Amino acid sequence: MLRRLSDVLNESTMGFFALASLSMGVAPFLFDLPRTVEQGFNIANWLIIGLFALEYGANFALASDRREFVLAPWHMLDVVIIIAPLFLLIPTVAPAMGSTPALRILRLFRVLLFGPRIVHGLQRPSPPSPIAVSSGKSQISFLRSDGTVRSKCSWEELREWITAPTSDWVHASNLSPEHLRAIATGLGVSQTMIETALLESSFPRIEQVAPWTAFTFSLPSSEEITYRIPVFLLISANSVLSLSRHPFDMRRLHMATSSLPWGARCVLHIVNLVLVRYEELAGKTEQMVRQLEELPVIESPESFFRNTFHLKRLLSTAKGDLWRLRGLLEMLGDGRRLLPGLGLDQLASIAPLAEEAEYLYETIDNTRESLLSLIELHLDIAAHDTNRFMRLLAIVTTLALIPAVVGGLLGMNLGEAPWQVTLGQVAFGTLILMLGVLYTFMAKGWLR
Repeated sequence: MLRRLSDVLNESTMGFFALASLSMGVAPFLFDLPRTVEQGFNIANWLIIGLFALEYGANFALASDRREFVLAPWHMLDVVIIIAPLFLLIPTVAPAMGSTPALRILRLFRVLLFGPRIVHGLQRPSPPSPIAVSSGKSQISFLRSDGTVRSKCSWEELREWITAPTSDWVHASNLSPEHLRAIATGLGVSQTMIETALLESSFPRIEQVAPWTAFTFSLPSSEEITYRIPVFLLISANSVLSLSRHPFDMRRLHMATSSLPWGARCVLHIVNLVLVRYEELAGKTEQMVRQLEELPVIESPESFFRNTFHLKRLLSTAKGDLWRLRGLLEMLGDGRRLLPGLGLDQLASIAPLAEEAEYLYETIDNTRESLLSLIELHLDIAAHDTNRFMRLLAIVTTLALIPAVVGGLLGMNLGEAPWQVTLGQVAFGTLILMLGVLYTFMAKGWLR
């Protein structure tokens, strides 16, 4: 409910209300308005102030960092806009503000407040940084081979692990650039490779950085369908380090007992988790496409193309990720790339994952093709309606042009014209000509 209210009362909408309040505040300075009009302006201004308060409260409740929200300059301006008129309601202040000069000063002050707010409403929100770090502290966890998890570990513990890697699976999220640099230096890998892998636009890949093997995966979020969590793994035969920009709860990982080496076992577990998330994504997107198919094509809402654009981009991204993940698993399955500690006799454990990735790739591709066909249908209907309207406009324009041309050629005063025709004859001839043109359009099928 709050999210929907925040979307409705966006910056553009509040900028429009600020412009309306600014206009109603300037008008009494320029004109002597009737008392009823001024009262109407006052009521409208109070309603606008109430909307500003409602918008501020909704965004405050949704803010992840409320202190930062309150201290933002534009939000502080909103607070002043909301609070300033409330001085008129204070019993000790209201009599002093009852004089005309005081009211004019208050109105002028409100005009000065709404001016910058209008400009802010026209500004587009700046796009987020491609390597945006989540707010909050770093989170470090250790997962042992027996399934026990130690969460809320310190950076010192991670630094000790970097110096002497153990068999624990270490996961760290929301690390600062300085910490990433320390990890890259301590493990002998490139910091650029780590930062590139943690981009939200990254794709599944494998790289050999002796003595480590680096994997990059994009884990779809289980809560937000359009959100992906890039995960970067460094593995050896018995050591695993994973990094992400956003929190990743290792307590939800249920490692099955297996004879595979610990490093390979952790990687395949992450791959299986990625495939499970993509299976959920495939089901959700297929359901969304079915809901779009149920919309009447003739009554296509304006939001249809906006929603389908985001859905098409999501499907294209998922299709590309699954295509690369399938290729990566095929290389691991046929021995072109090897997992540390994984023998040739253990490659059969990768084949089911490769088959699952191929199946999900085909499912996502079929859903995308269905969506593209649906978009094409709506575009054809919209183009047909536009062409039909343009034809009707051409017919009306042509029919209206005939009497205008005839009147211009013959003149308005037929009594003094050299032609022996009457007004009735001209009108009849014009009507016949218009009917002939109309019949031509009907014969061409433009009125169907």
